[in-house]
Amino acid sequence: MAKRKLNGDSEEVKAAIEDLKRKAAANDSEDADDMYDDEEKLPEESDIAVKSFEDRINDTVPLGNVGDLINETTEELEEQQRYEEEMEAEERRQRREMRRRSRMNELREERNSGRVEETEESAPPRKRKNKNYKPDDDVIIELSGVSKSYVKGVPALNDVNLKIRKGEFVFIVGESGSGKSTLVRLLLRELKPTTGSIWVNKYRVEKLHRWQIPKLRRSMGVVFQDFRLLKDRNVYENVAFAQRIVQTPIREMKRNVPNILATVGLAGKYKARPDELSGGEQQRVALARALVNKPPILLADEPTGNLDPKNTIEIMNLLDTINKNGTTVLVVTHNDKIVNDMQKRVITIKNGVVVSDEEMGGYIDED
Repeated sequence: MAKRKLNGDSEEVKAAIEDLKRKAAANDSEDADDMYDDEEKLPEESDIAVKSFEDRINDTVPLGNVGDLINETTEELEEQQRYEEEMEAEERRQRREMRRRSRMNELREERNSGRVEETEESAPPRKRKNKNYKPDDDVIIELSGVSKSYVKGVPALNDVNLKIRKGEFVFIVGESGSGKSTLVRLLLRELKPTTGSIWVNKYRVEKLHRWQIPKLRRSMGVVFQDFRLLKDRNVYENVAFAQRIVQTPIREMKRNVPNILATVGLAGKYKARPDELSGGEQQRVALARALVNKPPILLADEPTGNLDPKNTIEIMNLLDTINKNGTTVLVVTHNDKIVNDMQKRVITIKNGVVVSDEEMGGYIDED
């Protein structure tokens, strides 16, 4: 319809308006019929519901972050589960601790009431080893169940048990190969026993660390059959050598060495060298060196083995004097005459076994 001006008669305007209304009504009627006749154009209720659900999700959470939200929720659930498991484990631990404490209180009450003592009396006694055992104060050497085997099944010493008290004079006697030298080496910790325990001057010998062994040996003066003197030094220097090892001050050394040389009868020969001395005199120097540090034990291994009878008697008399001054003397020998003459305590070893231990004993003829 062409656009035109409507400035004319009012009747004409009214007619035009009515015409337009009729056309508009006719168009609306046709559109409505078309819509209801075409069923494919009608939306289904499920589509509307889905559309509505998606719209609601989009209104609350952006569509791309829905997966993240699900993952976060799963992690929270797992964390909560772990926390609950830890709490349950802690509760179980606390219950166990409470039961343990309750049992300890019950045992304490039973001990106080004497019921435990009755139970122990009815049970057979158990033999326990006391790891903190130490010999009596008057025992200076103790061997308990000591065995030593160089070859498996052939013991040089077999289950030796003995005690030597402070101030004793003891002979260890036996034929060659009986085990005497093995005993000496065990006491000096040159060897360790195969079985058993050894105490020397409160030292548990077989348990000593390497750095403790010199301390053990300083508690013993040792005299050997072959003297073992320093050939390039004089008598004074040989004796002073033992003092230097323990770092004795020079002032004390100058007093101690002459005193001990006088004790062994060599005060006038302090400048002589070993090759200028007799066998008996060399053994006296060895005795002076062993005694200059005033050890509580003197261990003499065949001290008269290289001496004539006269010097043997002199050395044994000297050892007796040393013993009377308070030193414990242990003499290893197979010289039956000096053993029988001196009438001291005699321990006899045969084939590694102690066969006799007698006060004021004598040498036993093993044949």
